[in-house]
Amino acid sequence: MNLPISIGHDIVEIKRIQSAYQKYGDKFLQKIYTPNEIKYCFTKKNPFPSLASCFAAKEAVSKAFRCGIGPQFHWKSAEINHQTSGCPIITLDQLGQNLLKQLHGSDVLITLTDIQSIASAIALLI
Repeated sequence: MNLPISIGHDIVEIKRIQSAYQKYGDKFLQKIYTPNEIKYCFTKKNPFPSLASCFAAKEAVSKAFRCGIGPQFHWKSAEINHQTSGCPIITLDQLGQNLLKQLHGSDVLITLTDIQSIASAIALLI
């Protein structure tokens, strides 16, 4: 069994993501999310809880990598996908894979949740 080597957590107000989208539109989406993430979120009747969960997941993963969003880890360095069961999984780009190797990790696990006004994510590097 692999023991965790790092953990990251983030929480975001859903209205914050909705406001950013209303103010900046597709420019906001293109900066933060991959095309697959946008497609998935907009299959929902209300996409904003899913967009907020995805945003929180990216932040949580960047915190688990101990670098935050910036030159070492970009918004699109982690793509949040979903298994057929609905379970979220992370796909890392080359930057993310390099960070995982530097920390001697083998995988990133993620859990997402949202309620009326907030979305939260926890990322675990193993």
